[in-house]
Amino acid sequence: MSRSAPAAIVAALALGTLRAVLWPVPGFAADAAMLIAYGRHLASECTACHRPDAGKGAIPSLAGRPAAEIVGLLQDYRDSRKTNPVMVSVATSLDDRQMAALAAYFAALPKPPGHREQTR
Repeated sequence: MSRSAPAAIVAALALGTLRAVLWPVPGFAADAAMLIAYGRHLASECTACHRPDAGKGAIPSLAGRPAAEIVGLLQDYRDSRKTNPVMVSVATSLDDRQMAALAAYFAALPKPPGHREQTR
């Protein structure tokens, strides 16, 4: 089974090879920028709770987290491996490209001071 372009980008981000492997590909920078911009557009709903500048708190910031981790968490909610009703509702409304865009956007943000890691 072949991967979609956003899924391939998320996989590359997870391996830390995005720039080293794909950056020289013509048009990649524009594609990555478009994916991040789409993620920024989609993130307005997310950032109402997952504030990018949040430190310690009940709802963790997603800023600076690895893209593959964010996609994995969204897939866990979508597939009912995690059960927070709000997140299940959000995750089931997203397609793979939207998940990849959100993950790319949040991964591109700097981690907030005092952030806490969420466990899968």
